[in-house]
Amino acid sequence: MSVRYGISLILEPAFTAGLHRARQVICSQYGCWAAEMHSVHVPLTDYFACPEQEAPSLGVILGKIAEEFRGEGQEAFLTRQSTVAETEDKGSVYLAFADGTGPASEGGPVGMLRADIAEALSRLNLMVGGEAPALRFALLQHSGLPAEVFRSAARFAEGVVDGLELPGKVAAAELALFRFESAAADEEWSEGSWASDLTWRICNSYELT
Repeated sequence: MSVRYGISLILEPAFTAGLHRARQVICSQYGCWAAEMHSVHVPLTDYFACPEQEAPSLGVILGKIAEEFRGEGQEAFLTRQSTVAETEDKGSVYLAFADGTGPASEGGPVGMLRADIAEALSRLNLMVGGEAPALRFALLQHSGLPAEVFRSAARFAEGVVDGLELPGKVAAAELALFRFESAAADEEWSEGSWASDLTWRICNSYELT
């Protein structure tokens, strides 16, 4: 069994319910279930390996980061952007976000959170690798659909999201530490092989407001 961890934002409940409904409709329409294997969350990191004995220490550090963030009286929120279709990872559609009023990856409160998290991971010698992922939520992931069908799915996803009339601004309610398991992924978690048997749990969550 291969194990990875991840750190994500949990958005306010009403918005989360809307995202869940959108993803469910889109995935069921095209029979592609990879995105549905996940919780409704916005990843701040890619999957990363973490020795089991280090996970509690990481949890404590994340709790302190969230406490300091609350103490500074900051408001962590995301601004909803458009849907984005990508073919590089076998056909995925995402709902993109921006960090408050700043750019998508830096400059706002969430960018500051990410910087603190990156420093914490570095102190624990946990290698995440590469640039931090874009702020986005997977509506369809690793679909493997033919090109024309995928273009149809991207249009359909945009229509579903627009039809739900989700608000343009959403609060990031919590920071969460996830633990993921997959036998199918082995040591390669970037290609979506986890989709057949992924299981996960939230190790801990930390209020941001």
